[in-house]
Amino acid sequence: MPPPPPATVKVQLRHFNILTWLRNSFLAGVALVLPFVVTVWLIWMVVAFIDTRVEPLVPPGFEILTRFPGGGVLLAVAALTLVGALAGNLVGRWIVNTADSGIANLPLVRTIYGGAKQVFKQVATPERTSFQQAVLVEFPQPGSYAIGFITNENTAEVVHDIGVDLVAVYVPQAPIPTSGFLLYLPRNELRLLAIPPDEALKRVISLGIIRKEDDITASK
Repeated sequence: MPPPPPATVKVQLRHFNILTWLRNSFLAGVALVLPFVVTVWLIWMVVAFIDTRVEPLVPPGFEILTRFPGGGVLLAVAALTLVGALAGNLVGRWIVNTADSGIANLPLVRTIYGGAKQVFKQVATPERTSFQQAVLVEFPQPGSYAIGFITNENTAEVVHDIGVDLVAVYVPQAPIPTSGFLLYLPRNELRLLAIPPDEALKRVISLGIIRKEDDITASK
């Protein structure tokens, strides 16, 4: 009896689409390279902006310090450090206090100067955080929610005789968080987010694209 014929093995080759592969590879390259390019471009623009503003202020004989990119930034940092060091001694404090007293007598200027001074003082104090807690607020209409940040829980000096415990909440606009709305909302209407403020801010800047599992669990 002759032996049976060998079994035929069928191998099904996966269909390979070169156009799909090229598209996916291109998008992966964009996702990897574009953030780096944007970061470098933004840094370069900021450095160039500072250099062009500092160069006219450089005294004669020191122009060589601004001939290379970043020279103006280094001079600005050095000048600010020197001013900060001088303001720490007795004479420097006297000069600062005298200037503050003079500006306090100018009606319009004192308002702008006082607000700017408080903002920059807050930024320059590392141990103090401007955004204390990330929250969800019902805004701009009932049924829709926006990410906000508690900026001040002691609002009695601003809002009083209302009979409600109000909290100051800043709701930034996406994707540029420096523009937004300051709201005074009842504390019991805030939904606390289980993520730190910097992570919540990333959601705003990325238009909600960035996400992680179980990192935005809201609680009353």
